[in-house]
Amino acid sequence: TCAAGHLAERADHHPDILIQYRKVTLTLSTHSAGGLTQKDIDLAGEINAIA
Repeated sequence: TCAAGHLAERADHHPDILIQYRKVTLTLSTHSAGGLTQKDIDLAGEINAIA
């Protein structure tokens, strides 16, 4: 999650992060747009690449 946090900071886009036993969930959305945007999709791809 630390590396994902660095990617989010660099993109100036911050996911909700839920840390549970054996599971981490990141939720991306653009609140000002009321849902998903290309920025969310791009950041998800970057995070997925390091997961």
